[in-house]
Amino acid sequence: MSVEQRSNVLQIKYNEYKQTLEELQTKIIELGNDKEEHEIVLSTLKTTEDTRKCYRMVGGALVETDVVSTIPILETKKEKISTTISTMKAELIKIANEFEKWKKDNKIQILRQ
Repeated sequence: MSVEQRSNVLQIKYNEYKQTLEELQTKIIELGNDKEEHEIVLSTLKTTEDTRKCYRMVGGALVETDVVSTIPILETKKEKISTTISTMKAELIKIANEFEKWKKDNKIQILRQ
């Protein structure tokens, strides 16, 4: 493999790592925002009368329900979001470490222009 071909292969791999890390970071931020929204709604619903009507989105359809039945559903969703965020953060750390090792193994140096 020529030096130019090796350089192109390394550049492609480098870009793949960077893109994967950016996508994970973006998704973690997005899920964090969703979790915050769930927390805001839950804190509001907990101070609301149990029999009061409320609406929630289910697969693109607005469904009428009451506060007492909605709270456990939202709490479960919030916990699932938290678990997913933790899993994604662990994956982000793993890939970042793998990327650093790859850069070291291939003697990759970032040149600032």
